[in-house]
Amino acid sequence: MSSSILRDTPETELWQLVRQGSVPAYEALYERHWETLYETAYWRLYDKDAAKDIVQEVFIYCWQKREQIQITESVVGYFRTAVRFKVLNHLKSEQARDKYRQLAGRELPEITHSTEEMMAGADLEASYRRELQRLPEKMRQLFIDSRDHGLSVREIAQKHGLSEQTVKNQLSAALKKLRDGLGNFFFE
Repeated sequence: MSSSILRDTPETELWQLVRQGSVPAYEALYERHWETLYETAYWRLYDKDAAKDIVQEVFIYCWQKREQIQITESVVGYFRTAVRFKVLNHLKSEQARDKYRQLAGRELPEITHSTEEMMAGADLEASYRRELQRLPEKMRQLFIDSRDHGLSVREIAQKHGLSEQTVKNQLSAALKKLRDGLGNFFFE
């Protein structure tokens, strides 16, 4: 498919081509959206190198997981949401916290959520729920008790009549399975 045809192809159709392994379609999406995604990251970090790295990580992740990622509404919204997750993960690091504290005196940009970003967030949430349903029933219940209900390992063990070590093992296994299905955006 020529680049001129791809230039006019709707992004959801491009994503379907990407899912089938089309490098030109992926390059077309990259060319359309990398600058917007870079700005999204930069205006939250004020760090050009980190913003570039984050955008690259998102594109690499999306290419690697293209067959599992199902985008039904907005490709750029999905990408923006992924960039925001990566930015949040970056801000968790100690180095980023120090830089963020230095910038605290500046007026920070207001974060807004567009409709397409909310739809992308919904897509990510749906992917998470789908992967959660793929877990074995007992493992899923332990994970939900931990993450959704906020129970400690000890409380979960008592509730289900298991040893604490068994609960820890099950939670670790659940995280591994979810990471494999979703990548590391949610669990870093």
